[in-house]
Amino acid sequence: MNDPYSHPALFTCYPSLKAKLPWVHLGNFPTPVHPLKNLGYKNLWIKRDDQTAHVYGGNKVRKLEFLLADAIKKKRKRIITFGAIGTNHGLATSIYSNKLGLGCSLLLFDQPVTRNVKQNLLLFKKYSAQTIYKKTVFKTALSFYLAQRIIHPRAYYIYAGGSNAIGTIGYVNAAFELKSQIEKGAMPVPDVIFCPAGSKGTTAGLLLGTRLAGLNTAIIGVRVTASHFGPMEILTADSIQKLAQKTYTHLQKLYHEIPEVIINPPQILDDYFGDGYGQVTDKGKRAYHLMKEKENIHLDPTYTSKTAAAVLDYCAKPENRVKTILYWHTYNSVDMSQQATSVDYRKLPKKLQKFIEAEEVKF
Repeated sequence: MNDPYSHPALFTCYPSLKAKLPWVHLGNFPTPVHPLKNLGYKNLWIKRDDQTAHVYGGNKVRKLEFLLADAIKKKRKRIITFGAIGTNHGLATSIYSNKLGLGCSLLLFDQPVTRNVKQNLLLFKKYSAQTIYKKTVFKTALSFYLAQRIIHPRAYYIYAGGSNAIGTIGYVNAAFELKSQIEKGAMPVPDVIFCPAGSKGTTAGLLLGTRLAGLNTAIIGVRVTASHFGPMEILTADSIQKLAQKTYTHLQKLYHEIPEVIINPPQILDDYFGDGYGQVTDKGKRAYHLMKEKENIHLDPTYTSKTAAAVLDYCAKPENRVKTILYWHTYNSVDMSQQATSVDYRKLPKKLQKFIEAEEVKF
């Protein structure tokens, strides 16, 4: 049974942060942690961030509790963010912006069309998001960093995945939440935590949070996005470390008594990415069906299937049988299908209608 959630675990440890760090209550925390008993491993656990909220779960809720609170504090009325056409971050931002009475604009680029992509496109409409299709990552980034800021100078801009220093605090807080669960006997201290490494915020937050919480736990990120965009680092161990350091610096400015910690780069696994962002992999497919059949855990092809595949390979190695392994599940488990079917896709912008009509990638 979850304890009543009145404020983030981070505020319990650092009480004066409550007056300095904007936060809005969106989620249902702590999320459960329990062993995965049916996969043949006695040392594998799961943290159920698919259950972060009854409205819409997944890892973005933790970030949005801080990001949208910051927008409200700054009296911004419109949120602008970006992602692929099936962005879960975009959907979460749409839903919770709508809940808080904020406008939301999504800048979108291409990805392989799956059932989840189609559903999310319909749900963007359901939750009144303005969808602006830019086709390529380059055009999307150009619009986000230049054109939109000229058109909407008073909007609140959220980087893809909600992964800046403010959003990343959501997963610093999550590490403190996990520590509290460990202290209450919910699970042993994990030797390793696996999570998807996409926009960096989840991995960076856990990297910093475990250090601050005093957990001697290695963070392993499974890369699900490109490592570079031209010469620019997008997803590397160094870029994750830099984001963790920026988040740490931000927290230190707010609360000078935060202890000194050393933030080393996390381990990043590159072997599960496949042919590109959102591209289905054979190992991901196997992990998807195995988790569904054995544990009734639902994964997605873009992030969590690839991460679960890495976790299962890691567990299978004899030298890892004595380790406590935690898979941090970041995909929403709230069934949104009925809400999506209530939307007439012909009300979407014409450039997006073709994706609803397109053949789905089989998974």
